[in-house]
Amino acid sequence: MSDKSRRRIKRIVVGVVALVVLGVVATVALTIANWTRTPEAKVRQYLDLLADGKASAATAMVDPGLPNDQRGFLSDEVMASSSARIEVEDVTADDAERSKERVVTATMRLDGERFTRSFRVTEAKKTFGLLKNWKIQDAMVARVDVQADNVTHFSIGGEKMSVATLKEAPSSSIVLYPGVYTFTPEETGEYIDAAPKTISVKAATGYDSSYYGGTVELKGTYNDKMAAAALDAAAALTNSCATVPGNIDSACPSAVQSRTLALLQVKTMPTAMKATTDEGGVYTGEATFTIQGMESWDKQRDVTSRVTATVKTDKDGNLELDASGKPQFEVRFGY
Repeated sequence: MSDKSRRRIKRIVVGVVALVVLGVVATVALTIANWTRTPEAKVRQYLDLLADGKASAATAMVDPGLPNDQRGFLSDEVMASSSARIEVEDVTADDAERSKERVVTATMRLDGERFTRSFRVTEAKKTFGLLKNWKIQDAMVARVDVQADNVTHFSIGGEKMSVATLKEAPSSSIVLYPGVYTFTPEETGEYIDAAPKTISVKAATGYDSSYYGGTVELKGTYNDKMAAAALDAAAALTNSCATVPGNIDSACPSAVQSRTLALLQVKTMPTAMKATTDEGGVYTGEATFTIQGMESWDKQRDVTSRVTATVKTDKDGNLELDASGKPQFEVRFGY
């Protein structure tokens, strides 16, 4: 055999060996790559996004299947405002390794409390026909009911919503990713005090993305400025009832509703208006009138009557204000 032939054979052998080595390396690399592309890895990737407060990326990865008007609080800004987010402890898959649909269970903590959540993960189309892909079927979100009394708007992390808008929706709830969130009353004005409320929002242990994550009650109470405004309104009616023809108004005490009075005057004005409930809204006080009829036998006498001032609100619970921004009341005397 000539030297030329031997060199040709050597090159062929080297080429074959190189191809074999390359094939082995590619197979090993593909196997290693697929080892890391598991259902557990997919779920952990999703949970790591939520743990880092990356709501937009989490939504892009696993769509919650909600209309746009229910996605407002699934934002990076809202999650950034949370005082605590999930901490991932463990992620495990079921034993059905050859199945195209797997169940992955994650163990997490939120604000020191441990909880678990299961995810359905299905096999997706392979990349280049070789690399495995998996798709999470269920977003980890929860619904929180919002109940409001004397509060018309609230916000979380700068995202604001009207209570009236929420009431008009099919559900009086908002959708959140797990976390500890503070609900802040907004647009309460100078006559209502309302404190923020904080709630820990977890998620269902199963696959239900409509899981009920709790209720937040936002309560506004009328403050001292409202009581002072009620006193002003009561004083205005008292003065009106002590004049003619204001005294014949049905809101005045029946004793002063007469066209035959020789004397009609205020003896004592209301000095304070007391709320009849803890929430306020209805205030009572007293006024005394001095009256005397026109007949010779009529004697001068005092009439004390209770005056009630009730705050006026519209159908959405907003205060009715006059042109100067003062609250309006329904005011009348009587028991």
